Amino acid sequence: MWMNHDKQNHILLIVIIFVLMFLFAGTAVISFYLAYTSNLVLYKMVLNIILIAASFMSFYIFMNSIFIIKLLRGQTISVLGRKVVKSSLGFIYPKIVHLGAIFGLNKDKIQEIFSEINNRIILSQRLKVRPEEILVLLPHCLQRSACKHKITNDISNCKRCAACDIDDLIELKEKYDVKMFVATGGTVARKIIKEQTTRAIIAVACERDLISGILDVRGIPVIGIVNDRPEGPCMNTRVKARQIEEIIQHFIGEEE
Repeated sequence: MWMNHDKQNHILLIVIIFVLMFLFAGTAVISFYLAYTSNLVLYKMVLNIILIAASFMSFYIFMNSIFIIKLLRGQTISVLGRKVVKSSLGFIYPKIVHLGAIFGLNKDKIQEIFSEINNRIILSQRLKVRPEEILVLLPHCLQRSACKHKITNDISNCKRCAACDIDDLIELKEKYDVKMFVATGGTVARKIIKEQTTRAIIAVACERDLISGILDVRGIPVIGIVNDRPEGPCMNTRVKARQIEEIIQHFIGEEE
C-alpha cells in the first residue's frame, strides 16, 4: 500500500510531541512544588487543579506518542489506541504546528504527517465497503487551467484528451463504479459529502485542505492524498491514479 516514508520528519514530529509532553509535565511539577510550599488555601486549590490537569495531559500525550510511533513504523495498534489517536488529532495538531515553527519544521510537512497518521489509522481498521459507497473528492486544480471544458459541476464534461490526470481518474471511476466529484473548496466539498450516501472518502488536496477536511468530517473515514504541485499551489496540480486505485482496492477487498 502506498504511503509516505519520510523518516526524518517522523523523528522530528515525535521529538516535538515529547517536548509538548514535557511542557505539561513541567507544569505539573511546578504546580506541585508551589502548592506544597504555599499556606494559602485558595491558591493551593487552584494549583492542585492545574497539577491534576497537567498530569493528565502529560500522560495523555505520552500514550498518544507511543501509538503514533507504532503507526509510523507500520505496526498495528489496538482499537482503543486508534480511538485515542483519532480523538486527539484535533487537540494535538494546533500545538504541534506552533512548536514545529520553533523547531523550523515546515507547516506543510506537519500537516502531511498528520494526514499520514490518519490514513494509517483508517487502513488498519480493514474497513470493507461497496464501490458505490466510496466517494472520491478531487480539487479543481487537477484540471489544466487552460482547459475550456470545466468539470466542477460534472466530471463527465471532461473530453478525455489526457492533458491532465482527470482522464486516468475517470477511468478509475468507470472501472470500479465509485462516486467521483470535483470540488472548488471546502464549502463545496462539505456540501457534496452531505448530499451523498457514503461510507468512505478518498480526498485529494493540498496539505492544509486535507487536514482541515479530516478534522471537519465526523463519522466517515477520510483518506487524504497530497497532490503534487510542479507549477505551484492551485495550478495544474497532479496526482497518481495508482495511489487512489490502491486505496479503492483496499476498501473493496481487492488488494494485490
